[in-house]
Amino acid sequence: MDMKAMSKSVEKYTLNAPMTLDELHDLMTRRWTADMPGKFKLKKGLLGNRIEFDVYMQMQPRVTVKENIVTVRRIQNSTKVSVGGSPEVDFKDMKQRMAAAKEGGLKKAAFGGQDYFNGVCDALREVLKDKTDA
Repeated sequence: MDMKAMSKSVEKYTLNAPMTLDELHDLMTRRWTADMPGKFKLKKGLLGNRIEFDVYMQMQPRVTVKENIVTVRRIQNSTKVSVGGSPEVDFKDMKQRMAAAKEGGLKKAAFGGQDYFNGVCDALREVLKDKTDA
């Protein structure tokens, strides 16, 4: 993995025509295959509407649309728990990293979250390939 891919936190796609978030969600629902990473859902709230993916190793891809620009952002999301004054620990992250280390070694445990984000970006690029010029 190159340094540019390891540090990527935002990816943007320019569509040929404007699209709403609901239309994008419908398109993703129809075209997302089982071999593409993550599960996603449409979230509507006070801070705006977005498509959120599952959290994996504290990485959570979020997709937004403004006119004809689709933006994928990498959000750091952790749930730390402290018991009896002990240091805070994110048990979900620790469990995912241990499983990744067993499956693919230390490299996967260290960079699995970024690989997940890059995989979501690649899959979304594939879903949108007929809606963009690129």
